[in-house]
Amino acid sequence: MAEMILPGTYIEVRAEKLIAAGPIAIGNVGIVGTARRGVVGQVYNPSNIGEARDIFGEADDYANPIEAGRELTLVRALELVYANGGQRVFAVRVAADGQTAAVYSLPASTGNVTATAEAIGDGYNDFTFEIAENSDDNTLRDVTISAGFLTESYREVPQAVADFVGVLNGDSTTYNYRRNSSTGEGSLLFTFDVAGATGDVTAGTVDPPPGTLGTNGAAADSNNYEDGLAALTNQDVHIIVMAGFDAAVSLATHVDNASSDLMRRERIGVTGSTNSDDLTDLLSAPDNLNGRLVYVGPGLKTDDPVSGKEVALPASYAAAAVAGLLSSLDPHFSPTNKIIKAIGVETIFNGTELEQLLLNRVMALEERNGSVRVVRGITSSTNTAWSQVTTRRIVDFAKFGVRSAANPFIGKLNNERVRQALKGSINGFLADMVDREMLISYELEVSATREQEIRGIAQVTMIVRPTFSIDFIRVTMFLE
Repeated sequence: MAEMILPGTYIEVRAEKLIAAGPIAIGNVGIVGTARRGVVGQVYNPSNIGEARDIFGEADDYANPIEAGRELTLVRALELVYANGGQRVFAVRVAADGQTAAVYSLPASTGNVTATAEAIGDGYNDFTFEIAENSDDNTLRDVTISAGFLTESYREVPQAVADFVGVLNGDSTTYNYRRNSSTGEGSLLFTFDVAGATGDVTAGTVDPPPGTLGTNGAAADSNNYEDGLAALTNQDVHIIVMAGFDAAVSLATHVDNASSDLMRRERIGVTGSTNSDDLTDLLSAPDNLNGRLVYVGPGLKTDDPVSGKEVALPASYAAAAVAGLLSSLDPHFSPTNKIIKAIGVETIFNGTELEQLLLNRVMALEERNGSVRVVRGITSSTNTAWSQVTTRRIVDFAKFGVRSAANPFIGKLNNERVRQALKGSINGFLADMVDREMLISYELEVSATREQEIRGIAQVTMIVRPTFSIDFIRVTMFLE
């Protein structure tokens, strides 16, 4: 309050009661898999499947993959994520160790300038470098680097080797040059090196194949996938899937660690077997007592975008479709009986077999009424309280919201007035959850003993009663 010197009315405004929880979303998908392009371990945010193909390259032929016996997984799984409602995606490329990057040789007066791809992968093997004399000044070059729809263009690049390399690497400020791409300076696809070349870069066209071919590393193992999951640790993602890969234990460990009070990144993982036509294999789904793992089966039939033929993908890909579906649903909307966009299921199980899958905590898929549907939206938890995936998502939503409402109070006074303002902020968020039918009801108390006040602790105690979805309808008929 201002110092009172002049007579009048003085008003002190305290903002604590204006603090409210911000908007909350728990539908962001994190996905890890192998691809033809993209920096390994870097997190990308493609907004649609077209952008994903620009970043990671096309999928390979599922039946005849580039690397015998190991298809590339990421783009194929992303197609299923987007087709089933996924919108905000965080994607990470992984690869087996020991791969090579493509290297092109661009002729100069003496020797060659080298252009090395930004990352490993055969997705960089098919570029063309067009180096033309500038129409206004023959001491300058116009450079176009292209493969399909992916193009980088430069104008008025000096032909002298050192300056040419500097401009295309984006570290030269001496020359005026323009890129058609509106973002960044210098190439986003290749790094250029003088490599002993002297004189001027020669005008002409350098077509594939390059001097060194890039390789993909499709045979990525659990360690590589775990590295990809680690790259997502601090990202704002809530549903995690490993594209076309079955390592349920690794995924369960990741989501449990990320959801701890230390990391505060509540997540669920969606996975499935790579051999899902085998009922016995699906029935061996792992337990996850915290209810943070969803195990899907069987696999799906889809059209392969490369060959144009129908292919049967295992449940490790069906997991991507389910992840996309979950991300499109509000936390309290169950995936039970919801449609998965696919041609069919890999294996049609009968009622008895589907019952076995559900009893073994598998989120089973079936063909019914001309479409593929989720039989029942369950987690792999053996704890009944966490068996419905909606329960986990509702509670995670509540945890996100309470943190959002409470964090602005960190550093404020730990007295009754501020604690009541904190209670009001949290109460507003929980009341909204009741209005949206995520909760049936709740109880909330915010307090602090004198010892807790001294230690800086405000104690929030909540009892929340989530809404459960209908899984069964029991009908009793009396005939008279």
